[in-house]
Amino acid sequence: MTMFNPLYMTESKITIGGTAYEAEISGVRLTPTSSTATWKGLKKGSSFTKGGLATWVAGINFGQDHEAANSLSTFLFEHEGEEFPFVIEPIDGGTGFSGTLIAQAGEIGGDVDTFGAASVTLPVQGKPTRTPAA
Repeated sequence: MTMFNPLYMTESKITIGGTAYEAEISGVRLTPTSSTATWKGLKKGSSFTKGGLATWVAGINFGQDHEAANSLSTFLFEHEGEEFPFVIEPIDGGTGFSGTLIAQAGEIGGDVDTFGAASVTLPVQGKPTRTPAA
C-alpha cells in the first residue's frame, strides 16, 4: 500500500521567465477549468454529454514591490501580455510543473498599516507539464 503524504507548502521553488520569485510569493495555485457540452433531443434518453480539455491558470499571491526593477510586481507590470516559461515546485526539489504563462499586471496599493499584497491570475498556454522528482 502506498503511503499518503499530503502537500505542505513551504520552501517552494517558483520561477517565471528564468527568475526565481519564491521569496515574493506567499501562495501559488495551478487551477484547471473544464468545460462540458450537452445535447438533448426531444425523446427521453436522447441526451449526450462530452467533456472538453481543461484550460489552466496560475493564481499567484505576492507582496508588492514597485521600487525594485527586478521585483515580480515590476516584471508583471512591464511585461503585460507577453509569454514566459514558468516552473513551480511546491516542494523545492520535488515534483515540478512547468509551461508557458501570459503575464498580467497585478494589483497596486492596499490598506493603511498593512503590507501591500496582491493577487493575480495568469493564463497558462495548454496543460502544464508534470516532472517527477529525480
